Amino acid sequence: MVKQVRAERTRQALIAAAAAEFDRQGYAGTSLSAVHRACGMTMGALSFHFPTKAELARAVVQEAEGITREALTLITPACPVHPVAAFTLALARLLDEEVSVRAAARLTHEQALPSLWPALWRTALRELVATVGGRPGPGPDTGELELLAVYLTAGAEASLRAGNTGEEVRAQLECLWSLVLAPSPGPASQGLPPSTDERPVGAASAPN
Repeated sequence: MVKQVRAERTRQALIAAAAAEFDRQGYAGTSLSAVHRACGMTMGALSFHFPTKAELARAVVQEAEGITREALTLITPACPVHPVAAFTLALARLLDEEVSVRAAARLTHEQALPSLWPALWRTALRELVATVGGRPGPGPDTGELELLAVYLTAGAEASLRAGNTGEEVRAQLECLWSLVLAPSPGPASQGLPPSTDERPVGAASAPN
């Protein structure tokens, strides 16, 4: 049992180190030697758990998929803010705080290996939009909501990679969703509450 626990800790440490390397250097720029040095393991320990770089990258992506799936299950039509807006904010937070998610996004862009990560969140988004897209009131239709969420998620990732903080990126998203979901004269439609950021939402810095 002790050996199993130690082996799992070693495996998780290797995945974490690999995620950081893939996030910074991409697939081609990451070497197995850099990974084992980053977490203080031997090459033998790395090769035992992950004989190839492709297997290591798949493990990173699988971790990202699990984290993403768990986070997105919390987004429901009963969210206090518009669910699709909450969805993009959740993805932005994951891209900011979870290195394995950022690594999976980069590996996906590089087409380094088959990845279910983008299909996972796009499917969850489509199902959510289908649920809430028919609500009465002003704003984009179902197809426009989905497209907007995809573009805003891509923009959030680009903004984070350009050096903006997670707090800045989330404030930018809140500002954009407030514009899109602004109520027209008449019955109020569901939108975003005021930002919890100390600065006014509209004062968020623009992406680099």
